[in-house]
Amino acid sequence: MNRAAPSISPEELRALLQREEGQFLEFKSLWQRDVEPRKTIHRRKVRDLVAECVAAFANADGGTLVLGVDDDGTPTGHGYPVEALDEFLAVPEKRLRPRVACRVGPMTLDGHELLVFEVPMSQEAVMV
Repeated sequence: MNRAAPSISPEELRALLQREEGQFLEFKSLWQRDVEPRKTIHRRKVRDLVAECVAAFANADGGTLVLGVDDDGTPTGHGYPVEALDEFLAVPEKRLRPRVACRVGPMTLDGHELLVFEVPMSQEAVMV
């Protein structure tokens, strides 16, 4: 797959995490809440979440989805193996019609690997 890496720098990502979520920005934690010991969210749920968020951004004016971040902008990373990350990053190409050519990839911030999806606005309706 020919995916383009995110275009933002680590400094720009840090600034983005200081903003509030809204029409153009969404943070999603990849950890189950209130579960000890800490467990990751089921892979299928993450893939569904990526598909829904990317489609919503593409059908509006575009936006940025950052996985591995709490709602308050705190980086928490993930606990998935590489093959799961590849599945998540492939969602815009594999699960959406028409495909959405996002800039996607992992970025490390404060020792936590985050997944960043920069979603462009689509010229036609995107369906999951």
